[in-house]
Amino acid sequence: MPATWSLWKARLKRLLESYQFWLIAAILILSAFLHYYTAQVRTTPLTLFGASSRLTRHAVERVLLVLPITYAALTYGRAGGLLTLCAAALVMLPRVFFISPYPADAFFETMAVILVGGLVNWLAEIQRRERKLREKAMGELQAVNAISTIVSQSLELEQILDSALAKVLEVMDLHAGAGIFLLDADTQELRLGAHRGLSPEFVREESVVRGDECLCGLVAQSGEVLFLPGADEDVRHTRMRGIGPHSHLIAPLKSKDKVLGVMFFYPESSYRPDARALELLASIGNQIGIAVENARLYDRERLALEQTRRSEEHMRFYARHITRAQEEERKRIARELHDDTAQALLLLSRRLEGLATSDEALPEPVTEGLEQLRELTTSALRSVRRFSQDLRPPVLDDLGLVPALEGLTTDLAQGDGMEGKLEVLGHRRRLPAETELALFRITQEALRNVKRHSQASRAVVTVEFGDTKVRITIRDDGKGFELPEDLGNLGHGGKMGLIGMQERAQLLRGTLTLRSEPGRGTTVIVDAPA
Repeated sequence: MPATWSLWKARLKRLLESYQFWLIAAILILSAFLHYYTAQVRTTPLTLFGASSRLTRHAVERVLLVLPITYAALTYGRAGGLLTLCAAALVMLPRVFFISPYPADAFFETMAVILVGGLVNWLAEIQRRERKLREKAMGELQAVNAISTIVSQSLELEQILDSALAKVLEVMDLHAGAGIFLLDADTQELRLGAHRGLSPEFVREESVVRGDECLCGLVAQSGEVLFLPGADEDVRHTRMRGIGPHSHLIAPLKSKDKVLGVMFFYPESSYRPDARALELLASIGNQIGIAVENARLYDRERLALEQTRRSEEHMRFYARHITRAQEEERKRIARELHDDTAQALLLLSRRLEGLATSDEALPEPVTEGLEQLRELTTSALRSVRRFSQDLRPPVLDDLGLVPALEGLTTDLAQGDGMEGKLEVLGHRRRLPAETELALFRITQEALRNVKRHSQASRAVVTVEFGDTKVRITIRDDGKGFELPEDLGNLGHGGKMGLIGMQERAQLLRGTLTLRSEPGRGTTVIVDAPA
């Protein structure tokens, strides 16, 4: 009772401090003064609805009383308008029954003013309700937009759930424990994804619940919003007994009519949401459900990309080791060819030369045969040395990339009758052995393609040393070819050498660029970290 009295005192104080109240009171007092100030003055009778009626000058004062009624209805609502209407009636009725010489006319005018005032009050109340509905609808739209903005700012599921739950409590003006369960489609279990205002015991014991043993599971199955007042007394609410009187509000999180989880609240037992609040909560649940679905899709895509990246790393690791083993084998074969086969051929060539030039007189046919064998041996020796050089030039290991590339361009000019040129830009320096080897192999394969396919007369190799990278450009003036849109399709056209060059560049974490047009030659550009 004291609390109610204090509330009424506070309302009365706010009313007396309002200038609208005193303005309404002033208009009522002025109208009452004019209503009773002078005597009646007869005017011409007025026929209304077939009856003769006399309007007096006090009809104007009676009509003026509609103003405070209208103002009060617009300012204070239906209650204020009705109270002002009653006050206006109390002002007019004494004159009707005790003073007016024409009681019938005065009564008719008074009733007309009361009816008009009541109609105005009714219309003002309708307008006020429509305004409130528009404001409420606008607020709901803003709330949904706010939730949509919150959940669209991130694709991290945990952050989405936590931010969305906090915003829902704010826009719904709920001061209660709340949480979000996500539904495991495989086990049909509900797993706690976010929570606010819940005890550590609840978080620990209810982090995972079966979908068929609580009201949240029921909502997950039905896909409909559920409000249960006095939930602590409901036999279906078995998991939250012993926490005191409370209600239970649950909304599904849906995406494309598929329930992905539920959002639940434990407001006070006196909380009663209206139908629009439940509709708003359902709409918010749909927004969060869509965000959950997008986050899960993002997680799956990220996992797939991570697996792809790991697979590529493994493939690159294996390719690097295979390439290293391949190069070691090439190095071994080149050494054996140089140390064993080439030496044996050299020795055989000298023995044959010695036999052909010995002091012993040999028949001319035998001498000619020995000379031919010596020439064949010498030719085989040159081939073995060239083969050994192609397998693994010693100059690459001993002197580095630039001298090895000089040897390639020199061989191109001497052995194939094609003009070969090497240009070096920047400060030349040694690079890591693996980098030098890969760049050498790419250049070697590019020049081999020039010799075999381009029909070029000139090839230029340019080496550019930068601070953090090295670029090698191989240009020829040959016939060129039509490049496919995707370099990965080069293998289907039989250009396996280009595929190998590209793979070597990728092993260096570099890039390979091809430029070619029919009749305009070909350019190969490889960039690699230095």
